Amino acid sequence: MTLNPREIAAHLGPRWSHVAIECLGRVDSTSDWLVRGELKRPTVVTAEEQTKGRGRRARRWASPLGGVYVSVGWRMPPGTSIPTALPLAVGIYLCEGLEALGVPGVSLKWPNDLVVNGAKLAGVLVECVDRAPDGRSLVLGIGLNLQTPSEAADLPADRRAIGLADMGAVPAREALVAAAARAALEAGSLEAAAVSALMAEQWPARDALTGRACTIEQANGETLHGVADGVTEGGALRLDTADGLRILWSGECRVRGGWE
Repeated sequence: MTLNPREIAAHLGPRWSHVAIECLGRVDSTSDWLVRGELKRPTVVTAEEQTKGRGRRARRWASPLGGVYVSVGWRMPPGTSIPTALPLAVGIYLCEGLEALGVPGVSLKWPNDLVVNGAKLAGVLVECVDRAPDGRSLVLGIGLNLQTPSEAADLPADRRAIGLADMGAVPAREALVAAAARAALEAGSLEAAAVSALMAEQWPARDALTGRACTIEQANGETLHGVADGVTEGGALRLDTADGLRILWSGECRVRGGWE
């Protein structure tokens, strides 16, 4: 059943009453749908199913019926920069929103995942899209598992997935969509200095990686091994390696030795 935009708007509250809300059935990607649109005002789009959902590095995100798939987009004023820690800031606000809905125990795994005991519950994707001649748009996508994806059984132990239903906590889907949209809107409205302050204040309590042995696979083919030591206020991972401290702005992170 297609979601009710009025109920989503009610959960979002008066601060975001100017935001357009679109509820779709089946779509290739909620983020791609926004990219194709005009974005005359900030817009939230959610879908029952995505046929081409994706995560970082264009990797496929399993998006079957029953999940929560939300993207939020708006035009960026000229000269606006995107804080590098924005995906982590979205994650912090989404953790807060899920807790308010009775979903406990969610933490954050750099660079863009929400996890429960190491199993992936949700992911955040931030994209900046050129819209010549109108400038740029910011699109923030969030995928949240309601059920554990069927392919999760074949994944390595450090890449497990989990759904809200497996945790015994399934709030109304309109409330979940609103929580995801609010997280994107609130984080996206922050200036860079405010994002840095948020990271300094709240990241340590949400950090799922500090003290864990990690392998970081970088886009240039370099693989690094070390122990995670938090993140900088700009959102870069601090990794203690045999050759000293490395500051990493991107990469695929795997935890060695399990999460127990």
